[in-house]
Amino acid sequence: MQSLLKPLVEAGKNGVNMVCTDGFIHRVHPILAAYVADFPEQCLIACCKESRCPRCVVPRDERGSATAAPLRDVKETLATLDAHQQGKKPPKFEQDGLRPVYHPFWWDLPYTDIFTCLTPDLLHQLHQGVFKDHLVKWCTALVSGEDEFDARFKAMNGHSGLRHFKKGISTVSQWTGTEHKEMQHVFLSILAGAVNAPVKH
Repeated sequence: MQSLLKPLVEAGKNGVNMVCTDGFIHRVHPILAAYVADFPEQCLIACCKESRCPRCVVPRDERGSATAAPLRDVKETLATLDAHQQGKKPPKFEQDGLRPVYHPFWWDLPYTDIFTCLTPDLLHQLHQGVFKDHLVKWCTALVSGEDEFDARFKAMNGHSGLRHFKKGISTVSQWTGTEHKEMQHVFLSILAGAVNAPVKH
């Protein structure tokens, strides 16, 4: 990756002439602005353990809570990794949940904060994180447990374009992104009549 992005170092620092959409030549400084990856790769790019957030330094046991945590700092992270490589054992290495990735590909990219470049991982963070790990568990408790929740999925009428979960959802052992989306299509109707109106808003 470092070899691939090497031209951006010089271009980002000194700029390059480009024809822009207005038809004129402008001196621009191209930078790495977004990095699309799944969650494990995001953690590798951020040089942190997979049990930690790749964007901020929230403690491992407080992930998912409403706790405000400072964003990771590029200079501080690089300094901590450098000190760890030299065998100095800086306390920030363990506190920030870092792992020994020395000289990551982004270390010399100008004007780039890699921690703000990471885009959301829809499968792991939205479908599995927010929906499966939080919303489904919360709503299962609201409708009096798994048996009632499954009964509601089984009772749904079949409709073209919608999947009918004839065995409910508690028996699904391996959820795929497609199954998450199919459940989300009918999720609100599952809650109809089971909870007070304010809950659905």
